[in-house]
Amino acid sequence: MFEFLHSISTWLELFLQGISDNFWLSLLFIFLVCIGEAVFIVGLLVPSLPILLLTGGLIAQGSLPFWPIFFAAVLGAIIGDAISYTVGYLLKDKIRTVWPFKNHLKLIEQGEVFFARHGGKAIFIGRFITGVKAVIPGVAGMMSMSYRHFSVINVISAFVWAAVHILPGVLLTGWLKSIGLSLELVIIVGAIVLTVAFLVVHFWKRILLAFAPFMGEFGRSLQARWQKPEAGH
Repeated sequence: MFEFLHSISTWLELFLQGISDNFWLSLLFIFLVCIGEAVFIVGLLVPSLPILLLTGGLIAQGSLPFWPIFFAAVLGAIIGDAISYTVGYLLKDKIRTVWPFKNHLKLIEQGEVFFARHGGKAIFIGRFITGVKAVIPGVAGMMSMSYRHFSVINVISAFVWAAVHILPGVLLTGWLKSIGLSLELVIIVGAIVLTVAFLVVHFWKRILLAFAPFMGEFGRSLQARWQKPEAGH
């Protein structure tokens, strides 16, 4: 696994460093990657996480400017989600019979369940979940969510998403460089950091309940408050 990540990170690093000398080409590449990763189903094939982490590393090294790249990522993410919403809205249930969507019916069904459970919040939350993010905007369109409501959440989440994927690369590069490690480790360390952060944010109640027995009276109060609703559910 680590050998595979090493190969991918080395190739991406060489590629991104190769185009970083051309500002407009770099801007266009990031913009297109962020559109592609958000497009209904197609986004499953776009490795945006390692690309944006390494882009953050190149920003930290001074090879790329932060703000233009950041706004290119934000704009790409907004447009990508808007495309997905439009596809879902226009096709509705017909999408289950159209390639390539018909090859991913289970994932679409999972997206529908996720959207039904979280409503508008699913647009924000789903952008950070691998797999789900490639279907949620399209599902929102399929289920006729208000485009105005969708757009507000789309824009806000795009800014947060871009920051969460670029800034770790910027921060990690300085730290790794200070201890004598290379830029390519940004992908591995960054992926681990983002995964742990997601798990903490998404499962924080379960994590606290797991440690509740060691937290004395406070832990018992948490168990009394949270376990009863879950049991009733």
